[in-house]
Amino acid sequence: MARWNGRVAVVTGASTAIGAAICRDLVKHGMYVCALARRKDKVDAIRASLFGMPGQLNAVECDITSEPQVLQAYHWIEKTYGGIDLLVNNAGIITKCLLTDDGNTKDLRKTMETNIIGLCICTREAIKSMKLRDAKGHIVNINSIFGHKVHQTVPGTKPLNGMYPASKFAVTAITECIRQELVYLETPVKVTSISPGLVDADILSTHTHSDNELVKFMPKLLPSDVSSALLYAITTPDHVQIHEIIIKPTGEFL
Repeated sequence: MARWNGRVAVVTGASTAIGAAICRDLVKHGMYVCALARRKDKVDAIRASLFGMPGQLNAVECDITSEPQVLQAYHWIEKTYGGIDLLVNNAGIITKCLLTDDGNTKDLRKTMETNIIGLCICTREAIKSMKLRDAKGHIVNINSIFGHKVHQTVPGTKPLNGMYPASKFAVTAITECIRQELVYLETPVKVTSISPGLVDADILSTHTHSDNELVKFMPKLLPSDVSSALLYAITTPDHVQIHEIIIKPTGEFL
């Protein structure tokens, strides 16, 4: 991680379990982390616990579904730090509505705007910053096992998939499309997708356990496990790109 000391990271969805763990690890390794989140107060609480660490955590209030807010946040980061070296697209949502539910249009659009469009806008602006400085940057998309397989529903129980797997399948495709574009642009920037299974206290486990008792008893990863995978991906040599990591807790049966 010595190569990242003093460099700048942007983490979206930074107040969540995985996002918070990633912010902590990056700050501990000397990075200046700009944490984008709708709830700035939650990031401030994490920041307070990191005083004395080699790096620094900055709370930047931003809803990534609002392009003007994203552009404003990136402008502040550019003005303050001069550019972005690492982007972690962690922000994501899941709703409980079915694809066939009446009046679900708002939820469907919110999922796509957060999990796909917001991710693309943040990535576009980060790559612009990296390319201008010819930086050896890295884009990391926090994906999901649901971006590779739609799990089966127990007959007679309510399906819990909805729009979420579709949005994560899109992230899998987007990651490869970005890789190809980076090759075309002749930049040294890398891109990685990390697809965890159930993670304790993350959105997938917390949003589904009230509807499916089985989720409570399923094995789960810790947020720090996902952060450890990210640290591995961003510390490979220049000629090595970790394109996809799938992490499951031992004994998972999704």
